[in-house]
Amino acid sequence: MRFAHGETVTIETAGTVTDPYSAEDVASWDTPTSITICDCGVASGGSIEPQQDARNAVESDFDVIMPPCTRVTSGSRLIIRGLTCEVVGRPFDWRSPFSGWAPGMLVRAKIVEG
Repeated sequence: MRFAHGETVTIETAGTVTDPYSAEDVASWDTPTSITICDCGVASGGSIEPQQDARNAVESDFDVIMPPCTRVTSGSRLIIRGLTCEVVGRPFDWRSPFSGWAPGMLVRAKIVEG
């Protein structure tokens, strides 16, 4: 699906570093790889202000529709309008069982500020 006024969203994937204690490769956000995706639809999924002592946090959710078969995983980050958000859950690639129409990939993202 192409949007007449779609937005550009960047997908970041963690790089890897060798853990000095276990000698295993582990994820590191110090050197992420990024891919820019154009023509995305971005919608607010809502915001809440959780009641926590001595903290003024705001949690905001976004629903992002990306082109079909976009490579994004639950461990990715999205940069939406300058905000770095975590992907929440498993991205879903819509497909009609009747016509094969593939309108796009639905990705849910969240940011917690404060």
